[in-house]
Amino acid sequence: MRSAFLCGRHHHRVGGLELIAEGPTAIALSRGGARKTYSHTDPNEDCVAFAAGPGGQLVVAADGHHGELGSEAAVRSILETVAESWTASESPVASRDDWRQRAIDALIGANRAILQIAGKTQLPPAPTTFVLALVRPQEDLLLHLSVGDSHVFAVDQSGALELGGRDPQWKFTPFLGYEEARAEMFEKYALMGERSLEDLRAIVLATDGLSEPGIGVEDPAQSVYGVVSKIEVDAPADRRATDACRAIAETAMRAHRRQKAGDNMGCSVIWLGP
Repeated sequence: MRSAFLCGRHHHRVGGLELIAEGPTAIALSRGGARKTYSHTDPNEDCVAFAAGPGGQLVVAADGHHGELGSEAAVRSILETVAESWTASESPVASRDDWRQRAIDALIGANRAILQIAGKTQLPPAPTTFVLALVRPQEDLLLHLSVGDSHVFAVDQSGALELGGRDPQWKFTPFLGYEEARAEMFEKYALMGERSLEDLRAIVLATDGLSEPGIGVEDPAQSVYGVVSKIEVDAPADRRATDACRAIAETAMRAHRRQKAGDNMGCSVIWLGP
């Protein structure tokens, strides 16, 4: 398995952008295009990662609140506990129906990791929103899961479909990092699903630096779709994941500068199209 991990503690320069790509997978992280105008604990509380193995690719993005340690612990938990088996040549599950339980177990593990790092540092838990996508082409599988208001977009020829985010009917935004979190909570408040890869051009994860009102873009799904459509025409096949990831992050950062209000921005891309 090959993997890469960008965490906010290493990326504090306003306007800076770090990007790592390998084949059809890319991740990008920035402190943001402008300084935050809201109360916060650390300059950059977002993290992104990818893992690639013989069976598929996995991407993750996390947006920490009240500290960088929550998002970092959640993403590291995924890389260290499930990424290798989920991207292995042989599927870790007997049937597609088993993926939901694997997803819940992974969320419970990530939640536990946040609480453990809080205990070690004697700091309050730093809750985080969290999104993950797994692509296994030989099984025609996209697995996606989301806790909170970060985004998972499945992009095809007609648009970018939001698979993550939060239900607007909820009166709160769910997070990883709650001491009372149990499987029942994730069954109720995590958005999880699996679908075919047919006709998909790209999977895009983004933290809410892309979408926060007064900070990000007005229509995040349309912005992502516009970037993917342009990259598909303009970029050579071996650069499409890299260029799409960079362009989506830079789209958010331009919005930050225009509105003179920034937020951390993490983006992860799996390119599926030609």
